[in-house]
Amino acid sequence: MFGRLKVIGGKAPDHFDRTADLNAFLGVGTEFDGKLTFTGTVRVEGKLKGRIFAKDVLIVGNNGYVDGEIEVDTIIIDGTVRGTVRAANKLIIAPTGRFYGNLETPTFIIEDGGIFEGSCRMEEIKTMLSTTKFTAAEKDTEHTRIKIVERKANGGTIN
Repeated sequence: MFGRLKVIGGKAPDHFDRTADLNAFLGVGTEFDGKLTFTGTVRVEGKLKGRIFAKDVLIVGNNGYVDGEIEVDTIIIDGTVRGTVRAANKLIIAPTGRFYGNLETPTFIIEDGGIFEGSCRMEEIKTMLSTTKFTAAEKDTEHTRIKIVERKANGGTIN
């Protein structure tokens, strides 16, 4: 649907090839406030505020702005992110990316031009984050379908 990123005047960084596998896209001019859970790759070019939980990849595009608590496998920041990020695999800040907040990840990459202001925890974090599990169940109510997500760490439930 979205195809590969077309680059004019240079080569795109390798991590942008993942846009071909997008599961969802929040476009420019779109705002979302709340809790987002997903599988696959999601790209944000609009504004997203709240809590984000996923086992996969979040891409914050050049026009994207995310403010909140984020827990994903991998996050690629080409826009602006504020808040707390727990990335079980890695966080990449692209040349136009800006991150302000607290970060926990085993792999942290800042490309030339990227901005990071905050705190970062990396040591022994890979084991802790990789043991965090998400379970999702859907529950039908009278008027709507609700997706219930629980985070489990070390065998216990975190609410």
